[in-house]
Amino acid sequence: MFLHTRDSLFQEFQAWWGLLKSEWYWVLILIAGALLLLAFTRPLPPRDVYLAVGQEGSTFEALGQKFVPLFAQENIRLHLVNTSGSASSLKDLADKNIQVNAALMVSGIPEKDKYPDLNSLGSIEYVPLWLFYHGDSPVISGTIANFSNKKVAIGPEGSGTEIILERILSLSNVSLDKSATFLKIPNKEAAEKLISGEVDAVFILDGINGPNVKKLLAHDDVHVFNFEYAKALAKKLPYLEVVEIPKGSLDLKNLRPPKDISMLSSTVSLLVEKDMHPAVQYLFLLGAEKISNNVDQFFAKPDLFPAYLDRNIPLSPVANRFYEKGAPALKDSLPLWLSSYLDRIWILLIGALAVIYPMFKLFPSYRHTRAAMLISDAYQEILEIEQQADSCESLEILQKMIDRLEEMNADSRRISISSDDINRLYSMKSALNMVHAQLLDKKSRLDP
Repeated sequence: MFLHTRDSLFQEFQAWWGLLKSEWYWVLILIAGALLLLAFTRPLPPRDVYLAVGQEGSTFEALGQKFVPLFAQENIRLHLVNTSGSASSLKDLADKNIQVNAALMVSGIPEKDKYPDLNSLGSIEYVPLWLFYHGDSPVISGTIANFSNKKVAIGPEGSGTEIILERILSLSNVSLDKSATFLKIPNKEAAEKLISGEVDAVFILDGINGPNVKKLLAHDDVHVFNFEYAKALAKKLPYLEVVEIPKGSLDLKNLRPPKDISMLSSTVSLLVEKDMHPAVQYLFLLGAEKISNNVDQFFAKPDLFPAYLDRNIPLSPVANRFYEKGAPALKDSLPLWLSSYLDRIWILLIGALAVIYPMFKLFPSYRHTRAAMLISDAYQEILEIEQQADSCESLEILQKMIDRLEEMNADSRRISISSDDINRLYSMKSALNMVHAQLLDKKSRLDP
């Protein structure tokens, strides 16, 4: 039994070796095709990803820090890159020469159709426009344009706060650049100056859990401005929404705030390079979903985020698939990169299976298949020679046919044939010898 199995395996190996020697170019084409498929579909994600997170102490940076351990679980290093604000983050992301692959920024900052190489993964949470000021009651009532004669910090050059505030003030014909009282300084520094009394007010576009916002909310002498015309402004700027801080919601014991406060708010958008690896996009989306579920959303309705709210940047196909059908089906059983890869190429796999399966069925007994092919080809050639010989009257052509039959007979002694196919081989050789004898007889009759 052992000897029979060993002989069968050896014969199988010889059969496949014969196939490789005779059809080697097809093997090379198959290998090249597989390599091209891997290069095109990129199964493995990069080891390092760079995320722009705006200013230090911002909600954007705090959100970025929450993504870091989630990426580490997939053996990907997420590097957080601080910038002066959303405009700077957007510029770095759009610049191919800067090592930034994704960015957390204020929705509404990117202009529509201006960034064809970027995609959106949606929004993660609300970021209201806060106006903090000193005093027991509002230093001024009406629109925020009336703060134009006060010493007001508005964030650094290119920050989301500056850009959104500039658009709001332009509706009242107020220009930031023409006013010397608007100070373009970082939010962290601005918060400290407001507490120390060096500035009258501070505009900050940030989440309620941002360190700078939390620091200012903790001071009794610092108050939040009520945007009386928030609804009117939101009508003019559709990428902004109206959110509310209900009376007493910040401190129910001391009834802070003492009345409902209306505010304008944007959202945190997550933008990525258009060619970002799908597994990394899924990781961002799953992280955003997990963060949203674990964070107390003060302004948002339950299960709102992540969501595609800002339409200025097209939604990534991966994000569209995530919002419609959820995460890859096998993400809990396989590494995320592999589950997302299978999710992308399953159609190709089905097509390949339709081609490969019939071939796969030949694998366990290819020696029999190859023997059948060789013997069948030999029978066909013998038949053709016999048919041609019937009408042949040339001694030279007859001799070539005889030589070919003798060559085939010699080849049959050199090929490796399974012991199960020996009977068929000798049946073919008998036919060959019979035709060979017929050709020799005809040659002797034609040769005087």
